[in-house]
Amino acid sequence: MDDSDNSMSLSFVTRRRLLAGTATAAVAWPFQVKSRAAELSDGSSAADPALRLCENWQKIRDETLALCREQQRLETHLARTVGFPYAKVRLADGTDVALHSIESLNDAYSPENEVEWRRALADFAAHQARWDAADDEIGYSRTDELIRQSETAESALLDDLPQTAATSIEGILAKLTVILRDGEHWEHPDDFPWPHIRSVLDDLARHHKYRSSDDHRIDRATVGWQPL
Repeated sequence: MDDSDNSMSLSFVTRRRLLAGTATAAVAWPFQVKSRAAELSDGSSAADPALRLCENWQKIRDETLALCREQQRLETHLARTVGFPYAKVRLADGTDVALHSIESLNDAYSPENEVEWRRALADFAAHQARWDAADDEIGYSRTDELIRQSETAESALLDDLPQTAATSIEGILAKLTVILRDGEHWEHPDDFPWPHIRSVLDDLARHHKYRSSDDHRIDRATVGWQPL
């Protein structure tokens, strides 16, 4: 009987959840954090620090997602051409298993299967070397490091968001959208508080649209908001 150890690092799992959540949000949530302050004759939102922060967050998040997609492409290439490093080993009870990490190989060791275990360890090391050589050639790990740097910058802006006061309704809309976009990807989007935040965003957007239609200085919502 063949078994396998399919463990993944937490970063890979969360990034794939992020990509999956973004694909859904792209269809259901058309809002883009993008300033059109030039369209305001009075420039009321141009100097809003919250809006600028949200724009920067959106830019970095887009970069993170682009890097994640590139990493997935490179990972798929490595998986198809080299295969994820693994080795088969027969346990003391006669069971054959395919193990995908040194840790799992170490856990499989016993004095009774030492010869088999050492052979599996050498097979794993050789497979890992082939993976590493291909990785160096196409830049998979380099892309992973760029993702980590981008994620760090994105997180730093999120940390600054609660302390950054919005001075325009565009900034308020942008702050709520950043909170929604970041938060609902890690939880079910229909669970509290995400539908409630979407409702508040819709209310604010409608209010802003009606106010803007009565104010000839403003042609449209400067954050590109389209209520659902």
